[in-house]
Amino acid sequence: MAAAPAAAPTRVPACRGVTVCSGASRPNLRAAAASASAPGWRRRDPAVSMAAGSAQTAPGTVAVDAMVDTLLDSVKWDSKGLAVAIAQNVDTGAILMQGFANKEALAKTISTRKATFFSRSRSSLWTKGETSMNFINVHDIFLDCDRDSIIYLGKPDGPTCHTGAETCYYTSVYDALQGLKTNEDRQVTTTLYSLEDTISRRQEETVGSGKPSWTKKLLLDNQLLCSKICEEAGELIQTLLENEDQSRTASEMADLLYHAMVLLRVKDVKMEEVLEVLRKRFSQSGIEEKASRNKS
Repeated sequence: MAAAPAAAPTRVPACRGVTVCSGASRPNLRAAAASASAPGWRRRDPAVSMAAGSAQTAPGTVAVDAMVDTLLDSVKWDSKGLAVAIAQNVDTGAILMQGFANKEALAKTISTRKATFFSRSRSSLWTKGETSMNFINVHDIFLDCDRDSIIYLGKPDGPTCHTGAETCYYTSVYDALQGLKTNEDRQVTTTLYSLEDTISRRQEETVGSGKPSWTKKLLLDNQLLCSKICEEAGELIQTLLENEDQSRTASEMADLLYHAMVLLRVKDVKMEEVLEVLRKRFSQSGIEEKASRNKS
């Protein structure tokens, strides 16, 4: 990592409890209360009454208000009255599963906020979790530009796949082509979660006669880890104070994020938990959120 530009000591942020950084203590940053209000994107639920039916909607089967009815009619259902419906984790972005929905399934999902699909084998509606209790709690629903596929953006109560895996998508084609064994613990991960997985694997590695990785060193030495987080925070701040270019800011932010994620691993806190806290704060003003910390 690049060294920070020379600066007066007063310009380096204070880190409480770390010997390499001195200065005034900072406020205790605690997570928002578990009772944080609902996500800010939630809107008034439309009135929808449901009855199970065939894939092709029968007259009078779905009783909805005018706006929902118009939306349902705007979807380009196929010849069997179906459209692909994909469930996606609102916090991790992971694709959880794929099924099919008809008008009734989509209307029920809108009404109940539980991901509901149409079973082609049983010719009936089914709500994910109605047997396993691992519901997918829907926060928003998206239609693609052609209006012929649907995304249920939600939070799963537990594993989505019937195998017990968190997502149905754990088989990598490229791994399979290399003869590697399928791993149900593997997920379709974004860059952030790939980094989290790498840090987790470094924690499990055994330190032999060879030199341990930098990540392993940080995991074994809390003082070193805290000093590096303080150092990287100071270097990120300097990119603003010294008006450095954007690439430098991105680089320093990457350094800070990496070291902070190592600390999360030490504390056994998943990145998903952090993102969930952020999501729950969307509907709060900064003043309200800070007040909730002081009361918790």
